[in-house]
Amino acid sequence: MKTHRFKQVDVFTDRPFFGNPVAVVLDADGIDADEMQRIAAWTNLSETTFVLPPEAPDADYRLRIFTPAAELPFAGHPTVGSAHAVLEAGLVPGGARELRQECGAGILPIRVEGDGGGRVIFARAPEAKVVRDFSTSVDALSEALGTRVSTEPPPASVDNGPVHLFVCLRSAGAVHQLEPDMAALIRLSRDFSLTTVAVFALLEGESEAVYIRCFAPVEGIAEDPVTGSANAALPAYLAHHDLLDRVGRAYVARQGEELGRAGRVHIRVLDDEGRAEFGGRAITVIEGEMSL
Repeated sequence: MKTHRFKQVDVFTDRPFFGNPVAVVLDADGIDADEMQRIAAWTNLSETTFVLPPEAPDADYRLRIFTPAAELPFAGHPTVGSAHAVLEAGLVPGGARELRQECGAGILPIRVEGDGGGRVIFARAPEAKVVRDFSTSVDALSEALGTRVSTEPPPASVDNGPVHLFVCLRSAGAVHQLEPDMAALIRLSRDFSLTTVAVFALLEGESEAVYIRCFAPVEGIAEDPVTGSANAALPAYLAHHDLLDRVGRAYVARQGEELGRAGRVHIRVLDDEGRAEFGGRAITVIEGEMSL
């Protein structure tokens, strides 16, 4: 029997039991993909990651990311939480300010700002591409979400590894009150190869510019507490619809309040196409060893 160091990290928060938890299995070489999938189903978190030696010569470590149902090429809060765990475990120098993470989506640059509880870890997201317009699907979307969906701006899907369908509502209150039909969202997600349905409102005049909820029942996650990949893809949607000026090039998104998790995602928009860095704080709440 072999043991592997294990951490559970709350991401996009500096308070235990808030944000979004990720399970991180360190020193994961020797664990095959089937066993990784079983472990991810056992932890029953939205994602579990496995830290491996890099295969690319210019990477610091390699990450495999699993939901309870499948492997993902990239995911947001697992990237930030795993970087936090790698730093804390000493797999890279503790004072490092720049890391390079190898994952299914390629090599992602990671920046570290601050220290201790004030440390914010930023990752450059993979390029996000608008896949399709959903203007002709607003009736089906409205029925699935239980609220009337507008076509200004129109719903659209964006791919940055996962595929997110973005739907803009008029206010944070409208987003907060959603009670979606999960079976309908599963059908929609399967029909259009979606990972999440991300419903948001723009909060103009506030320090926190976006209020967002992300539903991923097709991945076994009814509602994700705080979703880094969706928040990182949103600027590409906003740029596509000429809405970036309404949030600015550096803003904070709120997510997870309906689940009692109150996460905050920091976004920095890097260009006019909406390429972005996303980041946040993280805190370890469980650590020990996993015996396999």
